Amino acid sequence: MEIENKVVLVTGAGSGIGRAIALACGMENPSAVICVDKNTANVEKTVSQLRETKTTAYAETIDLTDLSAIADLGEKVLKRHGVVDILFSNAGVSFAGDLETSEEDWETSWNVNLMAQVRTAKALLPAMISNGGGYIVNTASAAGLLTNLGALSYAVTKHASVALSEWIAINHRPDNIRVSVLCPMGVRTNMLFPDDDRTASSKAESLAQRAVLDAGDILDPSQVAEVVIAAVKAEEFLILPHKDVLGFYSFRANNTQKWITSMAKYQEQISK
Repeated sequence: MEIENKVVLVTGAGSGIGRAIALACGMENPSAVICVDKNTANVEKTVSQLRETKTTAYAETIDLTDLSAIADLGEKVLKRHGVVDILFSNAGVSFAGDLETSEEDWETSWNVNLMAQVRTAKALLPAMISNGGGYIVNTASAAGLLTNLGALSYAVTKHASVALSEWIAINHRPDNIRVSVLCPMGVRTNMLFPDDDRTASSKAESLAQRAVLDAGDILDPSQVAEVVIAAVKAEEFLILPHKDVLGFYSFRANNTQKWITSMAKYQEQISK
């Protein structure tokens, strides 16, 4: 799908991959880019950068854990534009931890990494279908195809995001809805490198970060956005900015027992 003359909505647009995707869309002559984030200052900065390129852009500040806020956003956007042609459900959170992960962290992980994608699709998909079709890009992670050492709730909810994307792609293909799922490894964002540059606060957090840093190249968000735009134009389901992920994914599928054994050994190795 071409982005030119399309209405685009990006969640998590205040920083990182979300901001990079919004700015990359702005270079494609869209009809409008709607930038959504819980941080007002950050999302307004993204909109300001878009407007510098003469792109029509709007900032919407909402908490994606709030069910009614997502519904209200959908109503507001559809009243203004009639339809969102391309939805980038990009917002995400990551908590280090194991089976002792708190109920609060689990709830936030589910609400942001999965249910925000479900609820935003629910709010916008009917108008896409009525308009003859549309596109959804869900940001998951390589963790959603593989796993994430030291970050249980992240790995589980990102797997769920991949499953959601696959389900929508299959069930709504007759409605001319196309879907992609973005599954990067390490990207230079606040999620991997927090603003305060603090030392990892727990063994699990240290393990989670080390596993990502050791897995391959750390890409800039703009590099990821470039791959995303190309994939949307080609209507590719799996978006893999790190090419090694495809090999890892194939190995996991075809040699599952060996994959589990090798990952357990790898975790032991980097935990020392």
